[in-house]
Amino acid sequence: MEIRPQPQNILSRLLIRWKDILKIILALALIGFVLAQTNFQQIIALKGQIVWQWLWLSLILFCLMTVVKAMQYHVLLDANIPYRQVLKIVVIQNALSNLVGNSIGIASYLTMFRIEQNVKLSRSGIVFVLTKAGDLFAIVFFLGLSSWMVWERVAVLRHMIVILLMSIFIGLIIFWTAILLRQRFVYPLERLLYWLHLGQIPMVRRGMELLRSLVDQDHRSVVRALCSGLALSLFYMTITMASFYSKIQIFQIPIDFWPIILIATLMQLISLVPIQVFGGLGVNELSSIYLYDLFGVVQVDIPAILIGLRIFFYLFNLVALAFVPLVELLDRMQKNKNSE
Repeated sequence: MEIRPQPQNILSRLLIRWKDILKIILALALIGFVLAQTNFQQIIALKGQIVWQWLWLSLILFCLMTVVKAMQYHVLLDANIPYRQVLKIVVIQNALSNLVGNSIGIASYLTMFRIEQNVKLSRSGIVFVLTKAGDLFAIVFFLGLSSWMVWERVAVLRHMIVILLMSIFIGLIIFWTAILLRQRFVYPLERLLYWLHLGQIPMVRRGMELLRSLVDQDHRSVVRALCSGLALSLFYMTITMASFYSKIQIFQIPIDFWPIILIATLMQLISLVPIQVFGGLGVNELSSIYLYDLFGVVQVDIPAILIGLRIFFYLFNLVALAFVPLVELLDRMQKNKNSE
C-alpha cells in the first residue's frame, strides 16, 4: 500500500526550505556589503598585523569554552555517560551551529544523545533549556555591568539596553517561577494561552510541552541542576568574554576593555536571533561595524579585520572537530583493552 505524504507536511517542508534559502541570501548580501567596505589587498595585508600570542590564546579559550559547555551538559544530565562522549557531541553541535545553522546544531545534539547515549528527547531538551536559561542570566549580568561602565558613551543604545535587560529578566523570572510553583503556575498559564488562542501556534505548543516535562521532573533535582547550571554558565560566559577580548587583540583594535565586553554581550544576544546561518555570517559583521563605529574606532580597517576574524572563527571550529576522531580512537582502544 502506497503511503502518500500529507499536503500539510509537504507545505511545512517547503516553508522550511524557503526560510533557509532566504537566510542564506541575507547572509551573502550582508557579507557582500561588508566586503564592499574594504578590499582584498587590505585583507591580505592583515597577515603582517597578527599578534600570534593572542591568536594562540584565542584558540585555547575557544577550546576551553567547548570543554566548559560539555561540562554543563554532563553535570545537568546527571547520567552515566562518559564525559568525553558528551564533549564529542558538543563539539559536533557547535561545529554544525557555527558552520551551518543553529537549528542543525540543536537537532544534532538531541539526535546524538538519543541514538548514541539512549537519553530521552525530553531529558536532553530540558538540559538544553536549563543551560540556555543559565547562559541568559550570565549575559544579563555582563550586559548590565558593561553598560553601566560605559553608560555615558552609549546614549543611542540606552533604551534598547534597558528593554533587553527588562525583557530577559522578566522571562527568567517567569521561567524560575514555573520551576518553583510547578503545576500551580503551568495550569493557569495553559488556560491563559487557550483563552488567547495561542495554544495552537507550533512554537508555543512545543514550549508548553517542554515546560510541562520540566515541572514533572523531581523538584529537588531540577532546583539543584538549575543552581549548578547558573554557576557553570557564569564561568562559561566569563571565558566567552575573555575569548572575545583576545580576538580583539589579535589585530590590536584600539578600543577599551568595557566597550569590548558590551559588544561581546550584544553579539551573544544577536546570535540568538533565528535569522542566521553559517555562524551569523554577515549579521555579526554588520552589527560589529555599527558598534565599533559607535565607540569611535575609525583608526583601523574594521571590515577587513572582521573578515579576518571570520576566517579564524571557521578555522577554530575545524580544529575543534579534530577531537571527534580522537574520541573514536580512545573508545576503540578501550574496547580492545576490555576484550583482552
